[in-house]
Amino acid sequence: MSRLDEAFADLPDRLSVEQLAKVLGIDVQTAYGWLQKGRVPGYKIGRSWVILRDEIRDFLAANSNQRQPETDGPS
Repeated sequence: MSRLDEAFADLPDRLSVEQLAKVLGIDVQTAYGWLQKGRVPGYKIGRSWVILRDEIRDFLAANSNQRQPETDGPS
């Protein structure tokens, strides 16, 4: 289990905007702005946001500045 997996292990499958903000270390208004601009994945249904924990975790993993292991060819 990676550190990212560990950080998300205790969170529910669906996050509130407040939980998203806490996980990302930003304020709630910034989280709303990022959702509205598509900077982080989420689904707007009516006036509510559906934020899936695993999509946020995968999004963070995919956008890490840490070198990802290469799968093809020589280094």
